[in-house]
Amino acid sequence: MKILTSEIAQHYQISSLQRGHLIFSSFISVNGKILFLDSHLERLVKGADFLFPNLGWPQNSQKIKNYVLQYFQEINDHSFTNFYFRLTLFDDSLYLQHRRSEVFSDSINLTTAVKIKTPSLIPEYVKFSNYVESDIEIVRARFKNFDDIVYLDNSQHITEASTSNIFIVNNNGVIKTPKPSSMILDGIVRKQLLCFLQKENFQILEAPIAIEEFKMASEIWLTNSVKGIRFVDQFDNIKYSKKNSVFERVSLLCGRYGELL
Repeated sequence: MKILTSEIAQHYQISSLQRGHLIFSSFISVNGKILFLDSHLERLVKGADFLFPNLGWPQNSQKIKNYVLQYFQEINDHSFTNFYFRLTLFDDSLYLQHRRSEVFSDSINLTTAVKIKTPSLIPEYVKFSNYVESDIEIVRARFKNFDDIVYLDNSQHITEASTSNIFIVNNNGVIKTPKPSSMILDGIVRKQLLCFLQKENFQILEAPIAIEEFKMASEIWLTNSVKGIRFVDQFDNIKYSKKNSVFERVSLLCGRYGELL
């Protein structure tokens, strides 16, 4: 048990924190370089402006970037240690923390979530720090020997995984992913990967994916700024082969975390 002193506890009494009015972005450094920092900060500041419209967060974009780069320079010992960063904004305050990056498998097993996603008032660029329902879903999934879950909406279309965007490769070789919405976060790696695939003349389609199409896909991928680009080995009782897959080809071109983009 941890008992907070009054000096520490007073920081938890801020109204925005009590009501969950804070947003964040998580990103990593790979081989001495922070990946997609500009994109993360652009989305974060846009979200801060939505949540705190009178505080002028967009005017501080360059100051935030300078602070992050200075912070990174101070902790980077040139040993090419990879770091995880979490940058949180609430009211007029900023908090940056870091740790060594974890190593995640590039393969994963999925099952369907219990919760149905529904439209909300939160735009696709706002990333809130509330994962209670997802964490409960993950505990349930692990009891069934699955690693993660995929959410459906009321129309039985795919939205996203617990913390990742979703891509499929259909039987015609077309790579599909749902468009960002209030139910689907506008993920940074998702956006970067889409731009790359389009430049490389892959067949790309941003469109709804019905659960029936999802089950018939030849490949399923997840994208996440911290865990990278991952291949779904199994969805429920359906298994997929990574050997000679589009995923293998894309991974070689992009890197495990998109670091070659």
